[in-house]
Amino acid sequence: MTSVGLLVAGAAGLGLAPPALAAPGDAAARGVVLDLVGDPGDESVQAQGTFGSVTAPPGGGTDDETSVDVTVSDPVNVVATGTVAEVTATRGPATSTAVSRLADFTLSVLGVEVLDVSELAVGARCRPDNTSAEATGEDIAVFGQPITITDTAQEFSANVTVTGITGATLHAVVDRQLTGTPNNVIGINVRAVLSVAGLDGVEPVRFSLGQVILAEASCQSPPAVPPTTTAISPSSGPQSGGQPVTITGTGFVPNATEVTFDGVAATNVVVTTDGTSLTAVTPPGAAGPAAVVVTTAGGSAPPLAYTYLADGTSAEVTGLTPGEGPTSGGTTVTITGSGFTGATGVTFAGVAGTGFTVNPAGTTITVVTPPNPAGPATVALVFPAGTANAGTFTYHPVAVAPTIESLFPNHGGTAGGTVVTVQGSGFVPGRTTIGLCGRTIAAGEVTVATGGRSLTFRTPPCAAGHAAVRVTTPGGTSNEVAFHYRANLPVTGASLGLPIAGGLAMLLTGAALLLAARHRRQRI
Repeated sequence: MTSVGLLVAGAAGLGLAPPALAAPGDAAARGVVLDLVGDPGDESVQAQGTFGSVTAPPGGGTDDETSVDVTVSDPVNVVATGTVAEVTATRGPATSTAVSRLADFTLSVLGVEVLDVSELAVGARCRPDNTSAEATGEDIAVFGQPITITDTAQEFSANVTVTGITGATLHAVVDRQLTGTPNNVIGINVRAVLSVAGLDGVEPVRFSLGQVILAEASCQSPPAVPPTTTAISPSSGPQSGGQPVTITGTGFVPNATEVTFDGVAATNVVVTTDGTSLTAVTPPGAAGPAAVVVTTAGGSAPPLAYTYLADGTSAEVTGLTPGEGPTSGGTTVTITGSGFTGATGVTFAGVAGTGFTVNPAGTTITVVTPPNPAGPATVALVFPAGTANAGTFTYHPVAVAPTIESLFPNHGGTAGGTVVTVQGSGFVPGRTTIGLCGRTIAAGEVTVATGGRSLTFRTPPCAAGHAAVRVTTPGGTSNEVAFHYRANLPVTGASLGLPIAGGLAMLLTGAALLLAARHRRQRI
């Protein structure tokens, strides 16, 4: 047997009288209530008692009882067994509730089983201008017939034996009662009203036996008063939102409380059962102060102060100049764009720059680079609640002035063309020039060996005498080393860049010509 009944209603639409002495926020629940007293014929029916009864504390909170056995002392023609599984009544700051649950209950009267209930529950919930009630049940039978509990009274009967009554029948009228008013009072119960009918001689008679309440709950809405707020924590967070906050106060209503930040609704609002605390997630907002307002059906609390901190989400970088500098730092960098207001600094690969400034319009930042290893470094604008990427700055090794240790050869003809090898340090491929005899030998005519420890170049023409050789790189200019230009030098392989064998042959030929000339003068 299975039966389920359900009712949800607003009390304002019922127009019935409120329960006696109900005060705002009251809530109560009862389990089984036996009120059977009657004398049909020569038999008597008597059984009275309440099993499970609670009332919410006047100051707020919950009262409950569980696992209350239904046992009747000295009953007459009545047998009742079962368990009141739960009766609970709660009075909250903006909601009152009551619940009653019955399990495995049976009732027999005059030897006939009237009720068999596997499970039955009723509940009432009251808020300002919003009340509801419900009743649910499983495996409910009257005189062995499965039924569905409804608001319409249902009458069932079975034959019984009663001395002095001819054709006696036992009647049970089962219904669900709901009461309520526009003042947000609501009550609900499930009951069975019993009677015996038959003939007393030749006259029809009917004897009332009273009633059995199987479960009952009632409540009244607390007064609709505005909430109060005392604190918000944390009291600041990123302008992009997403910051969980906790607000403390009174009168918060679960599932019926709104929190706004400068009029924009927060998300994930969760109120504690006692209505004194809630959590919420901030929406996005403009950097600066914001008013936080908590609102329920009773009104709004005075605003709390919250500060949105700039987090870089509105920053847009359009330029970074210069984009490179030495590893020693000290380069003044200008960053342009928008949304820089509120920035507190700039980092290069996580290292803070110095001399930070941002213009009032939030469109230009200047900063001096800190030392960093060679290579690319991520530039980040730092805000109180976040960062914004500003691009990349490339660090170059610190340029040092080159040094000359030796020249080979260190002399050559005035006509130039001597290939000279310079030994030293700090020579930079593609960025090294030679100064000699008032001229500059371009970087494209200078060959620098890997490692920057040597280079070669070809001498330009110059007058006879000593001429200073200087090497220049981005790191500076080297020391001076003399190169000697000689006049009337024999043309040698070295001066022409030819192999030594060819040069030696030419020297020998010149010497032979000189000896022949001397021999001719002696003969004359």
